[in-house]
Amino acid sequence: MDIREWKSAVLHKMGFIQPMRAEEICRAHNGVQAQFQVYADRGFQSRMRSEDFAGDWSADIVRQWSLRGTVHAYLKEEIPLYLYRDRLYLQPFLYQSSRDGSITAAEKRYFADVILDHLQDGNKSREELKDVCRAHGMTEVQEAKLLNAWGGIFAALIAEGLIYQEYGRRYFGLLKDYVPWEKDAAEHTIAARYFSGFGAVSLADARYYFKESKARVEDWMRRLDLNTVEVEGKTRYYLGELTPCDIPKVLFVAGFDALLLAFEKRENPFFDAKHIRDIYTMTGILKPTVMLDGTLVATWRMDRNKARILPFTRLQASARKQILSAAKAAFGDADWEEKS
Repeated sequence: MDIREWKSAVLHKMGFIQPMRAEEICRAHNGVQAQFQVYADRGFQSRMRSEDFAGDWSADIVRQWSLRGTVHAYLKEEIPLYLYRDRLYLQPFLYQSSRDGSITAAEKRYFADVILDHLQDGNKSREELKDVCRAHGMTEVQEAKLLNAWGGIFAALIAEGLIYQEYGRRYFGLLKDYVPWEKDAAEHTIAARYFSGFGAVSLADARYYFKESKARVEDWMRRLDLNTVEVEGKTRYYLGELTPCDIPKVLFVAGFDALLLAFEKRENPFFDAKHIRDIYTMTGILKPTVMLDGTLVATWRMDRNKARILPFTRLQASARKQILSAAKAAFGDADWEEKS
């Protein structure tokens, strides 16, 4: 298979060519990276029909920690799959004192109970729950550690299967009847979704996506009985069918999109590796990108109601015109920024 056929088949699997429903995206792709909700929204929008995205598509989706211990959007009913038993990420910390000893395990559990009690009569926002903790004596030091931006006590309660966080309003609610999947079955299902939803991928890609050892990933691959295809001399693995098709002329890809997370960043065929720092910043941000004819050639950002395009290198006038035209159609207005 040549590289262009591979790109088109992958883009088809990822929902960039044939639109998908939000539920299909979640099931096929192990959810959507959602550390920044504006990027997650764009990730869903770029794969959905406009009429579907305009509706109430996120009612059954949660936004919380899962794969690799990072924040994802996925179906509420699949919480037991991603928060499976004996996983290595997002381990509970309610039964241990803080590392510096400033907060005891008993204090953590006290405020956990305060939050759980307050959720008995309905879902609440983060700020409401902060206020009730303060009202029950939480100090500034405790708040800084237990209600921090990295999750704190909320992440711990989610890890225990006691609460969940809505995707849309980002309210917290009590989770009922949580029974985690067994580790082996969950990992098998998650791995199968990766190879069927993003493949054909290399072993290096899979290790990058899962942040796991070579031996562990190879064990999953053997048990899945994967199909193989040679792409530019490299063996790639997949489940399901590969469907080569026409690649859209211009695509606007969300920040932290699976297109950047599913493939090893130094070997990702969708962009020239010399532009890696234009996309992946030193602070861990994965910028929104513009794809032209199957290759990422620029980043984009919204400035008020205008999309601003920053190309990696100077592009031909025809390419610039195509991108600006597509950006205006997608966002209403657009402007071009040349790299300094």
